[in-house]
Amino acid sequence: MVSMKRWKDLLTQKTDSISTASLILSTAFVVSALLGFWRSRLLYSMLFRCCTAELDAYNAAFRLPDLIFKLVVTGALSASFIPVFTGYLEKGVKEANLMASRVISWLSLIFMAISLVIFIFAPEFSRIIAPGFTPEQIDLMSSLTRILLVAQFFFLLSNFFTGILHVNATFLVPAIAPSIYNLFIIAAIVWLTPSIGIYAAAIGAVIGAMFHMLIQWPIVRRTGFRFMPGIGKHRGVNEVVRLMLPRSLSLGIGEIESTATIFFASGLASGSLSILNLATQLIYLPSRVIGATVGQASLPQFSRHMVKKEFRLLALKLDDLVVKMIFLAVPMIAGVVVLRLPIVRLAFGSREFPWEATLITAKVLGIMAVIIVFQSISAILTRTFYALHDTKTPLWIAMASLLVNLIVNSYFILFTNLGIVGLSISISLAAVIQSLGLMLVLTRRLPESNLFAWLASGWKIALAGTIAGGLGWILMRQVDHRLIDTTKTLGVVEILVLVGGVILAAYLVLANYLVADITGYFANKALEVGRGFDRFKKN
Repeated sequence: MVSMKRWKDLLTQKTDSISTASLILSTAFVVSALLGFWRSRLLYSMLFRCCTAELDAYNAAFRLPDLIFKLVVTGALSASFIPVFTGYLEKGVKEANLMASRVISWLSLIFMAISLVIFIFAPEFSRIIAPGFTPEQIDLMSSLTRILLVAQFFFLLSNFFTGILHVNATFLVPAIAPSIYNLFIIAAIVWLTPSIGIYAAAIGAVIGAMFHMLIQWPIVRRTGFRFMPGIGKHRGVNEVVRLMLPRSLSLGIGEIESTATIFFASGLASGSLSILNLATQLIYLPSRVIGATVGQASLPQFSRHMVKKEFRLLALKLDDLVVKMIFLAVPMIAGVVVLRLPIVRLAFGSREFPWEATLITAKVLGIMAVIIVFQSISAILTRTFYALHDTKTPLWIAMASLLVNLIVNSYFILFTNLGIVGLSISISLAAVIQSLGLMLVLTRRLPESNLFAWLASGWKIALAGTIAGGLGWILMRQVDHRLIDTTKTLGVVEILVLVGGVILAAYLVLANYLVADITGYFANKALEVGRGFDRFKKN
């Protein structure tokens, strides 16, 4: 038996390795994402056939709360708070706590002021965002938006707690928090949807966000953080604001892209926005697992290298991480393209989810598969710029990506009949442009990094993934309906395991041949994690 003290030690244990921290974050994110799929499956199974208009309104209602959260909170955390807080910790805990408290206080006030405006004028904003919605959808979207604003305030506090814990190399509890959030939404959907409909999911989001914050607070206290109320002046606040403004604008551009997607999708057939949301939820799982989590784990360490002016070491770690992420992303792309229909059926294909919707979701998923590798690369490159205290470059590149997205979206909606398929092409193209732009500029900003080494390994890895995917496609054509009955859920699972296993095995063999010893690296990391868990159990 593992004692309670050991569990407390585990929850507060520091993790200085980027690989180990990334593994913790990735594993926890997968668990949270699976709960998210379960949440969506429950919600759609209850409402898709009868209430697609309500589901579209619910998905659109997140737009404004998410927008202000990313502008005010994510911009500060990802680009400025963590690097600045890291620097102040080098000087002393008390001064670092004062700086963090001032930042949290100021941004909380700003968030509440903007939220009040949105709360009052929610119907007017909803009409601008979704002009194709009916008056009933606008009213519902407005009400849900007001509820979700409360959830985002809890997330504001919670995400600063997460940032403080990450700087202190404590990753486990922040990684668990999203699963707690999803569990409360699932409980609300199951118990409240029959009586209050779509409002159940929104209320569950508020309660889940509150507990997302509460479970982190005791661990934050154990790091030595003490909140000091006040909105007085502080040089650290000025530095955070200076760095966050370009990042917030960059995030704002990304949110404009998402808002434009809702703008165009609101005029399409009922349910189109909900289907696009499902495909996006599926495709963002692998990109978050191998991209965002690695970027999240690497920013504190990259920031420390920046403080110590260890540019060569930073570049070496960056180059290594990018190649490793490409290695992890490529087989996922191959698997998604080949197995897109079984994936959608297993994730969302309940009896209440129509077959036509399943086919369209699978088509969109296959088109968006390329996002996995390019978003993963963008996540680590963007945070490298932030560690270098450069938040303007990602902004300009995001503006170029937005311009492409708007032009292509307009073309597909106005001059073709592709519908959400056209929107998915536009989203994918924007992700490619953003990633390549960041890569090209960073090689000039950080000369110690080697772009050509990335490309030399990248094309070999892509070749291995293409061949492996082709073998998987041939196998699936032979076994689907002939040897495996995929009309049943068990058959869908069998074909996913069989074909996915063949793709992975073929890819590992080819990648190891073309890119020497890259599989050995991950095998050694797995052994390290296993030995660490064994030591934990023995103690």
